[in-house]
Amino acid sequence: MIGLDLEHIERIKEPLKLLQKIATEPEICYIQKFKNQKEKVATLWAVKEAVFKSLDVSAGEISFKEIELLHKENGKPIIKLSGKAKEALEKLGGKEVQISISHTVDIVGVVAIVIF
Repeated sequence: MIGLDLEHIERIKEPLKLLQKIATEPEICYIQKFKNQKEKVATLWAVKEAVFKSLDVSAGEISFKEIELLHKENGKPIIKLSGKAKEALEKLGGKEVQISISHTVDIVGVVAIVIF
């Protein structure tokens, strides 16, 4: 299953407020290292939305915080699922969710793919 999300960076009006709503503590610490926090929050939002779509669920069914964006040492993004998000993946018969992130000046795009 595939999920896609595009986000206009300028649509994020209160990045810190949104971050508190959707992010885990490691995600917050990671984003706070950057000057372009609005872009990073938009990216995190798009990642989680794309993962919801790839799992064929909505944000109301699974908490944003059950989908965690982490990074390998080389910067490659990885997804860690917990709770109902992990259950949704298992119900599909999936092993993991992989993502690809792309940016333009004002748009973030994310593709999430369930790997079987």
